[in-house]
Amino acid sequence: MQDKLHTAHYVQALHHLDAKLKAIRTRLSHRDLNGLEDEMAALRKSLDEYLNQFEDLKSNYFLSAADFHQLLKLEEYVISTLSPQLALYESDIQSSQARNRNSNGFSVCLAVIQQETAGPIFKEHPLGPFTLKLLTGATITQIQSGPVSPELVDTNQRVKRNNPDIENMRQNFKENATAIFSDIKFASGTFPQLVRLKFRVTIQLVQDGQQIQRTIESAPTKPFVSMTNTGSQWKDAAGAWLKEDCFKDTQEVSISRFWNYFQYHYLVATKQEVPNVKRPLLREDFDYMMQSKFGVSAVDKGSMNLKDFQTFWNWMGAALKRIRYQKYLLWMFENGFLAGFITGEDATAQLRNERPGTFIIRVSERFDGEMVLSYVQKAGSVRHYLLQPDDTADKKKTLIDFLGQNNLFLNILQLRIAADGTRTWQQHEKDRVLQKYYKKTPRRTSVATTSENNPYDTRLPLRLEE
Repeated sequence: MQDKLHTAHYVQALHHLDAKLKAIRTRLSHRDLNGLEDEMAALRKSLDEYLNQFEDLKSNYFLSAADFHQLLKLEEYVISTLSPQLALYESDIQSSQARNRNSNGFSVCLAVIQQETAGPIFKEHPLGPFTLKLLTGATITQIQSGPVSPELVDTNQRVKRNNPDIENMRQNFKENATAIFSDIKFASGTFPQLVRLKFRVTIQLVQDGQQIQRTIESAPTKPFVSMTNTGSQWKDAAGAWLKEDCFKDTQEVSISRFWNYFQYHYLVATKQEVPNVKRPLLREDFDYMMQSKFGVSAVDKGSMNLKDFQTFWNWMGAALKRIRYQKYLLWMFENGFLAGFITGEDATAQLRNERPGTFIIRVSERFDGEMVLSYVQKAGSVRHYLLQPDDTADKKKTLIDFLGQNNLFLNILQLRIAADGTRTWQQHEKDRVLQKYYKKTPRRTSVATTSENNPYDTRLPLRLEE
């Protein structure tokens, strides 16, 4: 499938609709209602059509990371700002036509117009910023507000009253009717539950000459999971967020929708941001993942159900957790020294004509979250070694230290990805690449290279495809 998202077209179109909303406000404030109801109905139809188009793009096209990121921003703009603002003007019209002008009452909305943080967070770490804005109808001539404060809500949007688990809970509106929360903290964990925030504020206003005081609340934010132990909780927390984001209330989604959301969450997991992506997720990577777990290419698979998702995430989520939280692995992954998404068969083909001691580091296809070293044992002979727990004992011994101390592994193949997605491989002397990251000067391990005496091969319970 080809990218069908024309972001410049949508940006221009939504700005045009925003200009129409400003014109509608002027006409409402001057009681110029002739034909306005039909104009607003057409505007509502346009907004709904754009939201439908956005859903179609997310579900039926494989989008680039940059385009999907832009699409989410456009969708958020419609849902958080344009659509609520139009609803306030629709309420103004209804009030002006009603015999009792106060029957529809209150045309004010507290909107979360921007949210930068979502998903797994660590307890006590600040999150945000959240930008809130008071949207008002055209008949309001004066408005005052108290401080804005957040409340925690569960997955059923039930508010946890008097919740003590949130810190830095108050902000005042600025002159432009916006309030920014930049350092909200969860004082305790919510794992494994997804939670959201709602914001509340009490306001006083004058509408159609009458004074009114009410408390209003925003729509819920995107979800969070507050973790108390990132090492053990991140995979499940990130998986719950991805599942909620992609599947919502459905049991099955198209494979293109899953690609779009997984690609977005992959960038978050590997601490990358659009447009500064060091290690993009390619369609070839996604095909590798689908082939490894389900035996078919992404297009042939067609859809992803919740059972398949759990199988997939148990594997890939565990690998991403290791890459995310082991800083040397993250550095190696970003720079292509951890090739990652390549099959044992492809690694063998790539290494077959290389010198003995040349190796590739990749994700295990059979063991969740594990890494494999594919290396040339002797000319024309490629072996595959599954890294063991005692090879990389957390902070005491990193993968880089293990490689430095083992004379089976001499020359590392670096995966290089061009701007157009083309892959090439470049060979480097291991020590030149890794030496500055060694904790101490390696003492080489003397290891026989015959399959009978090589402990790294005899401990390896893997077939060639691994």
